[in-house]
Amino acid sequence: MSVLLVAVAGLELMARFTGIRSVQDAAWVAMLLAVLMSARRLSLREHYLVAASAAVTVLVIVLRPEPNPILIGALDQAVFLLSFILLLGLLQATAKSSPSVADLGAFLTRQPPGRRYAALSGGTALLAVLFNIGVVSFLVPLIQRGIHRAAPGDALNPIREQRQISALLRGFAWSVTWSPTAIAPLIVADLLPDVDRIVWMGYAFPLFIVLMVAGWIEDRVRFRAFKPKGLSPIMAWPRTAALRFAATTGWFLLLVLGFVWLFDESIVFGVLAACPLMVIGWLAAQQGRAGVPARLRQMVGTDLPGSINVAVTLAASGYIGRAAAGLTPAADVAKALGLAAMPDWLILAILPTFTALISLLALSPTMMAVFLGSFFAALPVLPADPTLIAFSISCGWALSMTFSPFATLVLIVSRASGIPISTLTWRWNILFTTFAAILLFPVFYLLTGGQ
Repeated sequence: MSVLLVAVAGLELMARFTGIRSVQDAAWVAMLLAVLMSARRLSLREHYLVAASAAVTVLVIVLRPEPNPILIGALDQAVFLLSFILLLGLLQATAKSSPSVADLGAFLTRQPPGRRYAALSGGTALLAVLFNIGVVSFLVPLIQRGIHRAAPGDALNPIREQRQISALLRGFAWSVTWSPTAIAPLIVADLLPDVDRIVWMGYAFPLFIVLMVAGWIEDRVRFRAFKPKGLSPIMAWPRTAALRFAATTGWFLLLVLGFVWLFDESIVFGVLAACPLMVIGWLAAQQGRAGVPARLRQMVGTDLPGSINVAVTLAASGYIGRAAAGLTPAADVAKALGLAAMPDWLILAILPTFTALISLLALSPTMMAVFLGSFFAALPVLPADPTLIAFSISCGWALSMTFSPFATLVLIVSRASGIPISTLTWRWNILFTTFAAILLFPVFYLLTGGQ
């Protein structure tokens, strides 16, 4: 199994480096074999998505006169997502063994009430640049242990848990709009032509700050009657750990930009190419050169197969989204919806809410991001600026992650914490999600100049 997973990621990287079609085809074969070999590890959700992939394949073959380009594009999308999550899984495993990351995680969970929301929301987003979705599995147990260690049996502990886990959820959800390693932007940037990722991040980061402040205010108002007793242990700022993590993040981003410049490629390519070098370099910094081979063997043998469920979920979602877009007559649908006559800002503001609502039909945010990116890419003329369309799609992904019971983030938090999915989304975060959805209307109005 491990050999096949390494082969998928290696062949995908080689195909991106060389542009040789036969190498990309070999990556397909390795991916399909890996999925077959991992059948016993997969949960009901992954089996359902694989079956849905097979069903949509049959529809493409039956309904489209030229199915090959659609299926080739869908397979390419699936291999990319599988490889991406596997490589990020190795980076996540490397981060998990970093003492600096452990110190920063502990610091975020041990702040006074007035600073805790901002620390957890903003800190989660920053850690996610290298840790990606693994930051959730890392921080949730820290939060729960910290709460019960500080005040065992306290009747107010469920409120503390709600406040801290909600801050984490919101911070990670909206970090996907600007983080250079977030999956959603990389998917959409790979599908839509002429997307400027730097400009996109320039739009997204101020919105993230506004929503973090809004979430902090909502938290303070909702729990204004909450009067904790006693003093929780507060951890001093781990200066050395923070500097090391900042240097590590900076080095990773420089590697990404270096590959982008050297090969005149996209950010997607840069992230994929930088991950293996980053993993080896970071392990060497942690354990010395002599310890790298043994740690790599352990990661490839244990951590890599442990990522297979999430990897298959994303790969199948990407395949379905791309194939479904190929089944959709994009130009006819756009004409029927009157997109050409609709103001740009209105299209862009409605799109995230549509994505969040449609996710209730068991369509994952990943699937919708791939579908929408492919749909707009198929239009002869885009109804709005491509960078703003990409930004809008990523906002829909962010909304879904605090609203949809099928979002991977929510499933992981629920599994790690034991908190029901409906509690994490509709009970705890419905007000915040609604506010964020409404806020997007004036945001896109301003960004388009009211056009």
